Amino acid sequence: MNQSPQRDPKAYRFDVRPAGEHVRPQVSVVCTPAGIHFEDRQIPLPSVFWVSRRAGLVLVFARRHTVAFFGESGDLEDFARSVERGSDVAGRRSLLRPLAADVVVCTAGTEIAGTIGETPLDGLYLAVFTRRGLHLFAEDHEYTLRWPTDHAAETTDDAHGDAHGDGRPVLELGKGDASFGIRYLFPEEIRAVLQVASTVPAPPDTDEALEMFGKGEVARPLRAPLPDFSVGADTLQRVCEAAVDRVRIDPSIGESFDRRYFDRHFRTLGEIALGPLMLRRSAALEADSVAGAVQAMDAEQMRQDAIAAFRGVTEELVRVYTAEVQAVVRTKRLDRDKGEKALAAAGEPALRETTSKYIGALNPAFDAALARQQLLLQQLHARDLAPPEAEEASVEEAIRAWTNEVTKLDRAYVSAAAAALLEIGALWSDRMIPGLRALAALRARRLSKRGRWAILAIVTFFVAAALAWLARDLI
Repeated sequence: MNQSPQRDPKAYRFDVRPAGEHVRPQVSVVCTPAGIHFEDRQIPLPSVFWVSRRAGLVLVFARRHTVAFFGESGDLEDFARSVERGSDVAGRRSLLRPLAADVVVCTAGTEIAGTIGETPLDGLYLAVFTRRGLHLFAEDHEYTLRWPTDHAAETTDDAHGDAHGDGRPVLELGKGDASFGIRYLFPEEIRAVLQVASTVPAPPDTDEALEMFGKGEVARPLRAPLPDFSVGADTLQRVCEAAVDRVRIDPSIGESFDRRYFDRHFRTLGEIALGPLMLRRSAALEADSVAGAVQAMDAEQMRQDAIAAFRGVTEELVRVYTAEVQAVVRTKRLDRDKGEKALAAAGEPALRETTSKYIGALNPAFDAALARQQLLLQQLHARDLAPPEAEEASVEEAIRAWTNEVTKLDRAYVSAAAAALLEIGALWSDRMIPGLRALAALRARRLSKRGRWAILAIVTFFVAAALAWLARDLI
């Protein structure tokens, strides 16, 4: 039986790059419980052992396929979650189990370009950086580079011809006859790797007893103090009051058009703008573990929520002003085109640009929080596979770094929302209220001279007819 349209899987549009091949632009990609489908290919979900989120792309590693998907961040995140739900969790654990005794610095999907002696080392690899070395995995390929390296540096890849990679930072590593660059790492990951790549690791533990359990199976979930959020009910009130104070209210437009009117208006705008951050803050505070808090404060999902919220602020602003213009037009019995001119004078595109520029300015804060979030999740995953007595210093450091970035994002988000509302208050003072005042000062529509003569002729005709009828009765 065919599926109903409501149950059809979602189709995404991504640029797709299978390992060893060129990029295929705007390919239709569908993820079903059976696998990932694009063009004439299928990647069975049970064969997927790793999904790596990078800036602007998702890399999928399976036993016989490795593919990079480039696209919009919201679609990529939705796609990655769908793939992870059906992926091989046991395979992922078995992959990292041999590294459990080491301390994992970070894990990332990468592109490698270089050589080992005369042999090219090119393609998409899952890179696991530990305190002892680098481990690369892709399909049936595996390679290990032990620290310290002869060369380790961060560069940029401006000379690369790949449209999806120009300007990305690159980690260069070299040791003996091996020399290669690693792309798609976050700057924070590169800095973390550079700290260990040139150091001599401590001697390995001589106790080779086999651990029966990983720490994730016997230890309680980690908990940690959450950021000191600045957003809250008092913050919302303060932001809204500052915006209302910016408005030069003109009572001549109408008795109801007073401060209480703008208190309600900006309260609505503030709740829309700050809503995503407040909801995620509440969810993070209720989480019973660090992993739960990270999921609640997911930077990429918050970015999408913020974009929708700031657009909602614009939609509400346009709706309110349009309603006020229409009310003046009805009260003054003005021509509809005068109302349309007043709306055009307010500059709806400028109103939309007012909020969009503030959400765009938040992208660096979202990117930094996302990078720290990925590093923390990697550390938490490595902790689950580590022996029960393994140290947790790296995890604690990752938690502190993530907390700092979330705190910065919280402050930046509140500042952006406050600035947007202040500018909207200025727009009411400088453009929208003067527009309403000018509209209210217009005279009601009048009939043309020809129309007035026509009405006079009709009235005269009926008066004459009435007099004639009365005269007939008197005769």
